[in-house]
Amino acid sequence: MADWVMPLFTIVVAVALLMETLVIAVMFIAFRRLTGRIEPLTDRVQGGVFPLISQFQLRTDEIQPRISDAIIQASEVVHSARKQAERTDRVITETADRVGIKLLQADQKITGTLELIEDTGSRIRRVVLAPVRSIKALTAGIQTGVSVYRKRFHESAEPMDLSEEWIAPEANPAASNPRTQL
Repeated sequence: MADWVMPLFTIVVAVALLMETLVIAVMFIAFRRLTGRIEPLTDRVQGGVFPLISQFQLRTDEIQPRISDAIIQASEVVHSARKQAERTDRVITETADRVGIKLLQADQKITGTLELIEDTGSRIRRVVLAPVRSIKALTAGIQTGVSVYRKRFHESAEPMDLSEEWIAPEANPAASNPRTQL
């Protein structure tokens, strides 16, 4: 039995190789047909897409310098705007500081002026009101003297004997000098 196994095994391997070769040949033929069908499709795609890609590339090449210029200009504008904003901030800060100093100076001047006006007002009151008070006191004294004199005059129905009780001011040295009465 061992003699016939080897030739059978060789026949099976040969048939398997033949089958494998036929499958590979069929696959090759199918691949050739597929390639034959894909080539026209590829040519159509390349014919339609490549010109579009070429046009896109040309337009991109044309627009690229403009885009670069626009980016450069935008960068310059942003840089200039930032510098201008910094300058504006500095000017506003300096102006605010100056205004603050001027307001402080104005406040000090106004405060000094108001104090001077208040001091002047108090001096005027003292200068003006002191004589007015003196006049009021003098007027009140005169009115009191007149009212006392009237009361005495009306109270005494009999006339006074001026010779006994009355002393002339020239005769009384204490009455003529008001400082000695104090």
